[in-house]
Amino acid sequence: MGSGSSEINWLTTLFGHHIRILTHGKETDNRVAIIEFIEKAHSPPSVFTRHEFVEIFYVQSGTLTIQFLHEEAIQLTAGSVFTIPSWRPHAFWNDQADSARVTLVCSPAGLDRFFEASHELLQCLPPQSTSKNKLEVEMKALRDEYGMENVAPAPVVSESRKI
Repeated sequence: MGSGSSEINWLTTLFGHHIRILTHGKETDNRVAIIEFIEKAHSPPSVFTRHEFVEIFYVQSGTLTIQFLHEEAIQLTAGSVFTIPSWRPHAFWNDQADSARVTLVCSPAGLDRFFEASHELLQCLPPQSTSKNKLEVEMKALRDEYGMENVAPAPVVSESRKI
């Protein structure tokens, strides 16, 4: 049975995102994981990444911009739902003045375990006291372990279209 959202601990990512796992893959025979995250205001674009799992973004509040590699950015507003197919390189960010709250459904599961492992890594190797090179090597090893490949630098922010 899934955990009640009030009991769920927030995890922190390398880039300062706050995430919490609402449904772990272990609860669904690794078929799906449900994650909630807060994309801070004026966050920079992530690098273009691809992976095996499908991601379904539901923007609860605020605005989230998503861009596929070599395509125009799309701005998702509160109430929007957007699907990222497997292996399709994409990046996302929030260039607005308010943070965005997003529910992310991943199938198959795995991103939940990646976030837990990266949170643990950051507890052992705090970014403020760990060399950037060591942290990058360790995070790349985690991305490799969980099948996430960075394929291009972060997009240059431009005008996006709203959904």
